[in-house]
Amino acid sequence: MKYLTQNGELLEGETFPDIIVAFRKGLPFPANQTTLEFMVSFAERHFKANGSKISTLSYGAFLADLVNNNYLTKA
Repeated sequence: MKYLTQNGELLEGETFPDIIVAFRKGLPFPANQTTLEFMVSFAERHFKANGSKISTLSYGAFLADLVNNNYLTKA
């Protein structure tokens, strides 16, 4: 799978978690967070800033919402 970030960075991975971890590396979140903790933190920040929800029910749902909210696009 391949996705592009808003600044044009290419993210590649074989699984949804691979893409999410690659996305996290470019953001100012604590490095010691688990992938799930990052997802929850990101979703909370997004909600506070934008008033819309990003799902954390599954990796696939989280990634789909990142695409739907223009954080990522499929490459």
